[in-house]
Amino acid sequence: MKKLLLTVFAALSVYAADAALDTTVVTSHQDVVIKTDPGVGYTLYPQWAEFPGAATSYRKVLLSLKFECAPGMKCGEWDYLNHVYLGRKGGATGPVLDYEIARYITPYGFYWNSAMNWDHNWYFDVTDFASLLHDSVEVIYKHTGYEGNTDRGWKINVKFICIEGTPVREPIAVTKLWSGSYQMGNPANPVENHLIPDTNTLDAQTKAVRLRLINTGHGSDSAEGCMEFCSKYRSVKWDGNEISRKDIWRNDCGYNAVYPQAGTWIYDRAGWCPGAPVRYDDVDIAGVTGGTQHYIDMDMQPYTAYKNFGNLMSTAFMIEYGDPANTIDAELEAILAPSAEKENKRLNPICNSPIIVIKNNGKDALTSATIEYGAVGGTMSTFQWTGNIPFLESDTITLTTPVSWPASNGKFIATIKNPNGQADQFNDDNSQTSDYTAPEVMPKRIIIYFRSNKDASENYYRVINATTNQVVYDRGNFANETTYQDTLNLTPGDCYYFRFYDDGASTSVTNINKDGLDFWAFTPYEGTGNLQIRNASGVIIKNITGGTSGPYGTKGGDFGAWYNLYFTAEFPLNTPKVGKVTAQVDIYPNPATTNVEVNYTMNSNKGEISLTDLQGRTLHTEAVTATAGISTINLTGYAPGVYIVKFVSGDETIVRKIVKK
Repeated sequence: MKKLLLTVFAALSVYAADAALDTTVVTSHQDVVIKTDPGVGYTLYPQWAEFPGAATSYRKVLLSLKFECAPGMKCGEWDYLNHVYLGRKGGATGPVLDYEIARYITPYGFYWNSAMNWDHNWYFDVTDFASLLHDSVEVIYKHTGYEGNTDRGWKINVKFICIEGTPVREPIAVTKLWSGSYQMGNPANPVENHLIPDTNTLDAQTKAVRLRLINTGHGSDSAEGCMEFCSKYRSVKWDGNEISRKDIWRNDCGYNAVYPQAGTWIYDRAGWCPGAPVRYDDVDIAGVTGGTQHYIDMDMQPYTAYKNFGNLMSTAFMIEYGDPANTIDAELEAILAPSAEKENKRLNPICNSPIIVIKNNGKDALTSATIEYGAVGGTMSTFQWTGNIPFLESDTITLTTPVSWPASNGKFIATIKNPNGQADQFNDDNSQTSDYTAPEVMPKRIIIYFRSNKDASENYYRVINATTNQVVYDRGNFANETTYQDTLNLTPGDCYYFRFYDDGASTSVTNINKDGLDFWAFTPYEGTGNLQIRNASGVIIKNITGGTSGPYGTKGGDFGAWYNLYFTAEFPLNTPKVGKVTAQVDIYPNPATTNVEVNYTMNSNKGEISLTDLQGRTLHTEAVTATAGISTINLTGYAPGVYIVKFVSGDETIVRKIVKK
């Protein structure tokens, strides 16, 4: 399971070129404010950009897309389609391309505003379009949607990171096959009437073909929720023969790095997730003969809608290439951890077990390599990797040899050497660096405190000593609405990571997992859970699900499929000790029918818990003197409605609303 999860992040990770590679950053959209046009449903933002000349060869080209709230406004509220097009080449009178090279779906930004300094960055590998990115190119950003545009919007930055060098294989031609939004499930207007086979003659020098598809489903019928919420396959045919069949579906929205969001961000969808790039669907065909004619077709799974019709938004290109430049060519494609990239935030910060992505750019399968890594200024570690990576494929690797960290922050470097026991024929992309920061520090004895919600079958957690690569605690099979407290004795100086999962089989009426412990749409059915780390005295030192989560303004329990925390025992990196504990309160379940439990931490030696109605009448009060504890309030005798719980500790007062069902 871990390998599967990490592969999700590998597809979206950032590439930082080694200093040996010359890199040109071309900015097409600098601090451009985008808003919807409700009267039309889309807005266009065209900009001309000047790329290196045609004589420059690219090793790789990445498109960087950064989002922030528009100045003085809230962020956009809804999950809307956004597109990046290449409009024209060679100036205003140049040929029109109208090539969609990237697609993105905006996050539910209802809770964010510009004062919160929220931002996020994503990367698209657009190397397949590198032959078009020379000289003057019109880049068109298209933002769709119908929400109001007077008080909300986004600020975007679009940049192309052009990394020079010998291409992995020589690009020859790019041909658009089709692009449009096509109705699905309508017998009177079948989608196959629009997905018409396209006949093309290959260039005489072509040795391989890549079919690049961008497919997403939108809208909904009344039977299956198609196309947004149903999975239908697409079948790719080459000269009438099916060469690839794949579902247009994303089953990993709950792993999104943009979390928590407002809205239904955890719901899996037809090829997309809110706040995430749409992944390319590539089909590679090797061993073709230049100058030959072929026809390409994509058929959709047969389907008839009951009433109403969703849409398939589909774009396809045929990209022609020559032979691979090298037979032995390994690339260190990404460092996922340690990393300061927000797209990798679920995996960071770490104190051991770095995670990297390696790619095979050579014609021969990559089966072994030596990976050297460590903190700059510290002692390097070595990891011997073996596996089998075909041409153009990647693999995500967790490096288990411990790292020597000379400071609490700095630079980390990783290098891949001796691929298949031979000299790499292209060395300039074998190294990468990233920023690291020391993770949290915990005392040598901790308590994992977990109060399950009404769907505890989804949950399990694991604590691993990353220094020794040993699982030190593993627990699952929880009962609903039950409190668990597990005490762990840690080895001073060792690195640990705690991973809490919410991706087990759901037994609730929602039948949906990967929804964290407190997802707003499921609270009436699943209630809320509580997850904390406490010290040996029971004082909360990490309130994972309590309160809000930074600039998002939503609950910490809304973390989707999993929550990850690295920490070190004691204080080996000379990082500050845990500061003074402030008063804290969590209440569960909420809503409640009979009893609610008030889970509190004091900042003094005495406190008080009280319950009042909305008219201010005191219904219950009690004094508390323990440093931390749980107090139960019986609601049986009270009418359904909203009540107020007030906790007073020293000079702090915390007020919470609860609902009696």
